Amino acid sequence: MGEKRVPAPALYGVMSVWIGIVVVLAFTAGPVLATRALAASMIGLALLRMCLPTGIVPDIRGRWWDSFTLAAFGIALASLSSWAAMIRVD
Repeated sequence: MGEKRVPAPALYGVMSVWIGIVVVLAFTAGPVLATRALAASMIGLALLRMCLPTGIVPDIRGRWWDSFTLAAFGIALASLSSWAAMIRVD
């Protein structure tokens, strides 16, 4: 684990803006595109976590575990994203 476990406040700002963009995408472009954008960002964050030095990207457990869980959940979201626009069944 790195010495600096809490990331810079600018990173929190960037992550908050990105989540806001995904929410706006969900309302304007549709849930499928928003889910795919979120999945792609999770996979991208997993790649960044593997490549960048400790302290730039938030670390929780360890480099490999964080990268694996981010990539696994990103791939799961990407594979389920086509079902995001299913019709409601009442």
